[in-house]
Amino acid sequence: MNYFRLGLFFVISLLLVTLVMSWLMPVKQHLEKSITIQAPAAAVYEELVLLKNFNAWSVWNQHDSTVKNTITGTDGNTGARSDWKGDPSVSGEGSIELTTAIANSQVHHTIRFHRPKAMTARSVFTLTEANGLTTVSWYFEIDTPRPWNIFNLFSDLDKQLGEDFEKGLQALKERVAQKNPAIGQQTGYEIKEMDFPETNYAVIRQVVHAREVPTFLSLHFPLIAQEAKRRQTEVNVATGLFFTVDNASQRVDLAAAFPLPDDKELGSAIIKMEKIKAGRAVYTDHYGAPDKTALALTALRQYVAAKKWTEKSPVIEQYLTDPALEKDTSKWQTRVLLLLKE
Repeated sequence: MNYFRLGLFFVISLLLVTLVMSWLMPVKQHLEKSITIQAPAAAVYEELVLLKNFNAWSVWNQHDSTVKNTITGTDGNTGARSDWKGDPSVSGEGSIELTTAIANSQVHHTIRFHRPKAMTARSVFTLTEANGLTTVSWYFEIDTPRPWNIFNLFSDLDKQLGEDFEKGLQALKERVAQKNPAIGQQTGYEIKEMDFPETNYAVIRQVVHAREVPTFLSLHFPLIAQEAKRRQTEVNVATGLFFTVDNASQRVDLAAAFPLPDDKELGSAIIKMEKIKAGRAVYTDHYGAPDKTALALTALRQYVAAKKWTEKSPVIEQYLTDPALEKDTSKWQTRVLLLLKE
């Protein structure tokens, strides 16, 4: 009888300890890996936001030659889903859904494993661009509900999957490199150095969402030009001044601007004057739609990084072609300038 009581006491104690530990321990496991890629965030984002691209570089698909992927919804838009089915002992069955997409900044997935074991996970890619390089951080979190979370004591997600994540990010890097050769190997962007003269600009400045930039510029250039005409002041080179870009919120502090002669000023309820001091700068010319200057800007930033220089605000885009006179967008010339700190 004593043995029975001892055994019962042991079982009850074990259950109580397990219950307490289960409530004290987290119900999730996570890991995070990162890599730096020599490409603009826009190029990396394209590989992440499209599920067909994710399926192409994901290391998990490389482990199983039998896996089949079926995409439903509009790929690249939230709600798109890729269902997979493969070898039960390797890939099993499941789905990955695009739940959040913030252009050139973040991509969120919800992953549901159906077989061999049902579970849910979340995946977040965060992009940070600086000096022509993009750092990709991959955060992965998997649910381990009670009481099964007690087994987290004996498992390490990083040891189990960390190597796969690193291989996947390396495959992503190689895929981006294949599609976007190193800027130094590209043709069409000749970087030049210059002495930027002190310049007075008539500006309309505002913080807008990145997708609203072309509309903002097209609406406000004519307002400045009309005011200049009213005051009999000649303006010619429409210019975009990009002061800051918040990648997380996709908010851009920019100005529609025209340079003015030193003895001229414009002013109204919305038109102000902005002076940019003289200093060193680098520039290159982009041909094509002016909203496609990301590679030109990356080329400049990589050149500046190689020289161990430091850029300063704002980034300047000079729109040298009048769309009213030239309808072929491939011939539109945009001069992109980076100002340098002394």
